Amino acid sequence: MKRFLYSFLMFLLCGFPLSSWANEKKETQSVVIIGSGVGALTSAVYLQRAGINTLVMEGQDPGGAIAQSPSVQNWPGETEIHGQTLVEKIRKQAEENGAKFVSKEVISVDFKKRPFSITARDVYDHEKVETIEAKACIIAMGSNPKLLGVPGESGEGGYWTRGVYSCAVCDGALYRGKTVAVIGGGDSAVLEADYLSKITKKVYVILRSDHFRTVEILRKNELIKKDNVEVLYNTKIDQIAGNGQKVTHLNLSTKNDLPIDGVFVAIGANPNSTILHNQLDLDANGYIQLQGDQQTSVPGVFAIGDVVDPVYKQAISAAGDGAKAALQVERYLSSGESGVHRTSAMPLGAQLAELSDTKELYSAIGKGGSPLFVEFYSPSCGPCKQLDPELEKAAGKYSEKIRFLKVDVTKFSSLANTYNVYGVPTLIIFDKQGKIVKRATGFDDIQKTLKNLDDYTSK
Repeated sequence: MKRFLYSFLMFLLCGFPLSSWANEKKETQSVVIIGSGVGALTSAVYLQRAGINTLVMEGQDPGGAIAQSPSVQNWPGETEIHGQTLVEKIRKQAEENGAKFVSKEVISVDFKKRPFSITARDVYDHEKVETIEAKACIIAMGSNPKLLGVPGESGEGGYWTRGVYSCAVCDGALYRGKTVAVIGGGDSAVLEADYLSKITKKVYVILRSDHFRTVEILRKNELIKKDNVEVLYNTKIDQIAGNGQKVTHLNLSTKNDLPIDGVFVAIGANPNSTILHNQLDLDANGYIQLQGDQQTSVPGVFAIGDVVDPVYKQAISAAGDGAKAALQVERYLSSGESGVHRTSAMPLGAQLAELSDTKELYSAIGKGGSPLFVEFYSPSCGPCKQLDPELEKAAGKYSEKIRFLKVDVTKFSSLANTYNVYGVPTLIIFDKQGKIVKRATGFDDIQKTLKNLDDYTSK
């Protein structure tokens, strides 16, 4: 009997692959790029052209900050181009050369061991966490917008995404024909105000000092000449106030109240370097300190763009950083080390229906015998783009039970106002009778909703 049991156990152990019992070890990557702005994409192009396979981890905001710019006028060879279009052109070039992209957000790194260890979670499912090993790494994590830190801006009782934003091209369409304020006097503030001046009734540009701090002098001069633009110098914001649902006015140091409908904060940014503490040398403000060109304090780890640059913060300088970093990586790996690991991007499911006429939405509500999921989005919204694969997957899986519709707020801002959409992405769920049963705003909230679609199939 013992001999039989022994033989049976050996059969089980030998008859099944090891992966049935444990996770299969991932092959080490040659290069992992953390980030997906123009600097990261430039690195990917250079590395692939050099025959070095590269994995790009796009994170929550693919394309970086420039993807949110509606008008880039200082990129060589392009008189004027939308930031998202520019990013897509470089990304396509990187893909055509063999670079691989994954929708993962890095949550921790370990640069103290070799190969380097990079832990990331799926942007669609935070429960899916994976650790990837790499022989070299390029950090292109960019920066996050600074906040004013005044009452009513964010946190409990604040109006963040309900009237206070940091991206005009993402959320500006919600304020077509209305009055808005842009806070700041640098390049980003000028760009935000310029864009908003074309679609809103009135734009107040509010500066704490008595002058602008922009290198875009020509655009600034054109901006302040516009009839619907008013600049308030030496003005401090004491509070962002509203009615509990949306912003209604600002309390200023020079005036009691300034009636407005929306606020766009453009006062600079902080480097995205939180996960790098105790891993790399950082300066007092959190910027990565470089040892030579793009080399960090750890050999084999390079950094580019806004996460190392507190001064210039230009897309073209980030691209230059990316090229230099790629050349340094090539030299670093010149010993003959190579890695082969091709990770496919998540395949898209069925296509979502796109609203083409206002009447189309009204005729769909309460009709068809099934719930209606309506996503309000902006073409330049990073989180909106990240949600597309999940929404399309859901549309394919529940095609017989749920109808899905996308509404571009840049084309149908009136619908956004009708349904009190104050930020994108926003998902509104109508039951079979046409009643709103759920409203989800923001990437995380919508993602949670999509995980529980069965709750709505009977409504």
